[in-house]
Amino acid sequence: MTTVPPVLPADLDAGLRRLRLGAMRRLSPELLLTAKTQRWAPEEFLRTLVDTEIASRDASNARERLRQAAFPVTKTLEEFNLATSSVKAATFEYLASLEWVTAKENVCLVGPAGRG
Repeated sequence: MTTVPPVLPADLDAGLRRLRLGAMRRLSPELLLTAKTQRWAPEEFLRTLVDTEIASRDASNARERLRQAAFPVTKTLEEFNLATSSVKAATFEYLASLEWVTAKENVCLVGPAGRG
């Protein structure tokens, strides 16, 4: 049995569009159906909408910052090959955890020119 999510009323759709709450607008119809069938508390419904909007904006902001930085190559920590590096595993784990940021420590990374 497939239940089709209801269409948002025009005034709600227009309000969410005007407030630029795109993730909420996209998710609301399906989430309304889920909330009704599972008898969610109103706070749970609202919390899910707000969390989704925040996550969507964070992801959008990160994409925009990467685009504006115009890096020639995008590299991630997941792609880093610790086996071929001279960096010790404990050092890498500490740097990747970002504990040094909250500890207000400086970090200086030095390597051969042109290696990124």
